[in-house]
Amino acid sequence: MKKILAAILILFLPSIAHGQWYLGQASIPYDGDDYNDIRKLAIEQAIENASLQASSYINIENTVKDGILTSSKTHIISKQQISEIVILNESIAAGKLTVNLKINLLSSSNCIKDDYLKQLIIAQFPLLTPSQATPGDISSLPFHVASRFKNELSNQPNIFVEELIPQMVFKPTSSFDSVNLKSVQGISHGLNSQFQSQYLVFGYVRDIGLYNEKKSGLVTNTIYPKRNFTIKVFMYDRVSDSILLEEEYHGEGGWSFDSYSKVDMENSLFWRSEYGTTIVNTLFKVAQDINQTLSCEPTKALVINKDEQFVTINIGTLHGVKKGDRFQHIKLKNIPLHNTMLSTLMPPEEPILLEVVQVSNKVSLLKAPEHEDLNGMNQHQVDLYDVVTTVNF
Repeated sequence: MKKILAAILILFLPSIAHGQWYLGQASIPYDGDDYNDIRKLAIEQAIENASLQASSYINIENTVKDGILTSSKTHIISKQQISEIVILNESIAAGKLTVNLKINLLSSSNCIKDDYLKQLIIAQFPLLTPSQATPGDISSLPFHVASRFKNELSNQPNIFVEELIPQMVFKPTSSFDSVNLKSVQGISHGLNSQFQSQYLVFGYVRDIGLYNEKKSGLVTNTIYPKRNFTIKVFMYDRVSDSILLEEEYHGEGGWSFDSYSKVDMENSLFWRSEYGTTIVNTLFKVAQDINQTLSCEPTKALVINKDEQFVTINIGTLHGVKKGDRFQHIKLKNIPLHNTMLSTLMPPEEPILLEVVQVSNKVSLLKAPEHEDLNGMNQHQVDLYDVVTTVNF
């Protein structure tokens, strides 16, 4: 998957990870004209040369603006990410501009990965402006979008889709509306008795407006009907009560249908059309981004039952859990604040490890190993609705 990374002269990522520095040099012929353009090319080439030392390939876009290194849209095929760029020196000699720099590459091994599929539920995606569906009478498009989005997510390697639910989580009245976290929390908590997923994906279709694109020819102008497809997507972590992803995605494609007749959206002809393909490709991009985001998230499972023998959690073989796997216990604590209550996950002072002793499709039974919990006090500290995770805090 292509990753887009921002890079400035000195950019420190919020991470305790330590990267490795690589030197890069590039020389570009310079005849005295267009210094900024030549300098841009030299910096881009030097970054690419440095990245090759780490068995990476980096394609740089817009590294320099007005002669100053400002930002970098970077497509990387590697296990590295640019953390910092420092230009060491630059000089002009023998008709060439030479740039020496160093880049700090962080290994993606700093990403928190485990072997478990991340479980999510998908809500409906309402249309922000229903009147936009009038041309072609495609008012049912949001339902088709949600269904196809479920298929795209189900095909991602790190995701297990529990259900496409009939509820709408967020119905904005304008494109400037912001999501109300308390409202999302209330809806999410109302789903607890039905669904066990850690994540809730929701959003809305912001724009499906029809417009004409004019292309000028030598003799006549040609009008091409086109249609937008813009979708706003949120991903909510139901365990930590936080928004993990908020992003807008846009595509546009040729509209080849009679706008005064109802378009059959069940027909594959629609989905093979330029506009239908635009929708599918956009949803595929969203699914990829969600998959990539979740691949670096630690698995968190809820304690849904507890008795004298076992602790039951809400993931099982469908998520990759095996007998003998180990999880760490985290306590869910409520901290009173002014007119509200903050729920947060707090690891105990001494780590409590629980081992999977039995596993079925959607649940697993855990128990503290007897040699690590001789008097049973560790397991006794685990309460209903606490959390277990694969991360060592």
